[in-house]
Amino acid sequence: MASNPFGFGPYDRIFLDEVEITIEVDGRDKKAFVRKEGDQRPFIMDNDEIKAALDVGDLVVERNFNDPRRKDLLATTASYVRDLPKRQQEKVGHKLFWIMLLRQMREEMDGIPQDRRPTIMSEIRGRFIHDYKEMKKLAEINEDTRTHYNKLPAIGEPPPYDTVEKWSVKLNKAGGDARALIDGRGSAERVSKFSEEERHLQGRFVWRVCSITEPNVDYLFSVMKAVERRLNKLRPSGMQLDLGGRTTFYNRVNALPDFAIYLGQNGEAKAKAKYNIVIGKDRGLPMDLVEADECRLDIVTLLKIIDVWEDLTEEEQEAYEKAQARFWASAVVDHATGFFLSFRLHVRNPSVHTARAAFELVAINKNQIAKNAGCKSDWSAAVGLRKVRLDCAAWYASDAVITTITDACGSKLHPPVKKPWLRGTMERIFGILSGLTLQPFSGRTFSDVVKRGDRDPRKGASVDPMMLEAVFIRAIVDIYHNKRSTGKLGGMSRRQAWNEGCELKPPPPPPTGWHRRNIYGLNLDRVITSEGIEIMGFFYRSLEIQQMRRDRTGVKVNIRIDLWDLGEITAYDETGNSYRVPARLDRMKGMSYYKATALLHELQVIDVEYTNRTLEHVDAAIEAIDNYADVARMTHSIATPIITEEHVARVQKHITRPLRVVEESEYTRELSAQDYSMVPFLADAWGINDEPEPDDLEVAKSQSAAAVAEKYGETGKSRRKKSKEEPAPNDDAVSADEPPRQSSPIFSARYTEEH
Repeated sequence: MASNPFGFGPYDRIFLDEVEITIEVDGRDKKAFVRKEGDQRPFIMDNDEIKAALDVGDLVVERNFNDPRRKDLLATTASYVRDLPKRQQEKVGHKLFWIMLLRQMREEMDGIPQDRRPTIMSEIRGRFIHDYKEMKKLAEINEDTRTHYNKLPAIGEPPPYDTVEKWSVKLNKAGGDARALIDGRGSAERVSKFSEEERHLQGRFVWRVCSITEPNVDYLFSVMKAVERRLNKLRPSGMQLDLGGRTTFYNRVNALPDFAIYLGQNGEAKAKAKYNIVIGKDRGLPMDLVEADECRLDIVTLLKIIDVWEDLTEEEQEAYEKAQARFWASAVVDHATGFFLSFRLHVRNPSVHTARAAFELVAINKNQIAKNAGCKSDWSAAVGLRKVRLDCAAWYASDAVITTITDACGSKLHPPVKKPWLRGTMERIFGILSGLTLQPFSGRTFSDVVKRGDRDPRKGASVDPMMLEAVFIRAIVDIYHNKRSTGKLGGMSRRQAWNEGCELKPPPPPPTGWHRRNIYGLNLDRVITSEGIEIMGFFYRSLEIQQMRRDRTGVKVNIRIDLWDLGEITAYDETGNSYRVPARLDRMKGMSYYKATALLHELQVIDVEYTNRTLEHVDAAIEAIDNYADVARMTHSIATPIITEEHVARVQKHITRPLRVVEESEYTRELSAQDYSMVPFLADAWGINDEPEPDDLEVAKSQSAAAVAEKYGETGKSRRKKSKEEPAPNDDAVSADEPPRQSSPIFSARYTEEH
């Protein structure tokens, strides 16, 4: 099946294999490109080739990079909003928030009347707080339940209307570049020679053109000059008004929108008949709007709806009841078609990390994930963002998520309240999954998901998220996407609607390569040494960072890594300029975090002093890792633990000395014969044994201490008192009659200092 075409903009900067190219001919099925430097001979790529190049990161597209309105901005500040200092990011987020609210109000009111402008910002603030409280009521389980809406966001007092309007104008002049809100863009432009009072009086007469009497423009100009002469008689000589000449007046009249003039002169009914769409509301096109949300996965209710709960044993039911308290689902869905762009299962409480992981999956080809789950249909949607609708949860309202979406060329929208036809896509999605797509699965399927306590029978059964993901992926990709919808899709399946919509309006290309790292990468800080920057035992170096070391020796610098490709990192200097720093070991290109940690384990450089290895050892280890099923499963999965700075720090703790590639010696030959496969390192590095994070999102305030202790366990104080009275039995103690237990390789236990 041919791939969907991508729409490249006229100002996009495009790189193919690190070489900048431009579009010569933009066709539907094929595109002709020309190298910007060199022989400049055109070459043709079809949609399949473009799709393949985007998937592997060979083709990088920076949208609107060459927009002439951004020319001065690119040379004076950082390339991404997320690269700016935290204080500047907060300023950008604050201004974008009020601009978004004002624009939504202007769209609803078809413009802000002049008499409403002094108070409109206070009305907008009151409406936002009212909507927030309404969403809080919808999210509450009962009156005394704490949810993540328990505190109003600190939005402060609203800025004046004129200030927000200036911000909005500045943003438009910058081509939508949010960095213009803090870098002084527009300061070099010519300042109007008219004062604010003079411009206001001009506007009063200009807007009189939009009158049902259809006044003559020349007559209005003469009346304006008569008013100017009358007012100047009452003013001293140094404060005379100058409302401009005939050319200025006609230019301002010509700048009025045709719709505004027609509406004022002919009335609302005629204006609607001429300009409104009368064929009905269109369902929209792919990627015009996406919705993201995170919710606790109510597995027990899903199993009861599809009538398989009674087929499970008591042990399995208990395992699902325990899992229900810790499983979360994050998803990003296209609003127009209902097509899943991202879906993540995790035990981590919703946070900035989980939100970013969900949005990063939108830009990644998920075909291998679907194949691993046994799907017959593909899941190759990897696209860029346009508009994103999020709720007011703390993690979605954070500056980190807003700047990430902004750097991905997306814009955040505030969800409407009490308008069910404009919201609810994500809120109804799991009901559809339970009522329709999970019906074909039997109780045996969900029984297989429960793993018994083979390693430690006393711990009982538990739900394996890696096996549960296969059920949901098959439910989404094979059933939900292919099931026909009788609603707004007109009998088409969501996959058909997505493919047809992409033909009508191609979605934006996803960020790839170093561009994706700059948007979704993981932030770390390191000290530059004489050998470069060391991360998890691997060195990265370049001339730029050595110059940074000479300028500021021994000072930590901010870096950003891509967990899907550790072959290169991004380093930032004090001014926010970014530098691409390649790995010293060229074998690292395209190597994910999971493969890199497995390489450390295979090369036996964990907690050892001598880490010199030959290039033959490295090549043999990489070849062996390619055959590891655990590495492939962790890399292509939606249920893998979300890697954060904490996991990188765990790995770094066990790196006594960095990896160095040396010539072959007698020691290296002896070392290659040793086996360290029993060292339990990868489970800790990958976060497989991470304990679920406790939360109070569904804990009532009126719960007693006994109920809290039953839910979360006894407090530390009560445990100490109990230990004095009667020693608690040691569950880890091995009975004399019980045979000794051995740890299974790799995933046996968390690494401790005893090893």
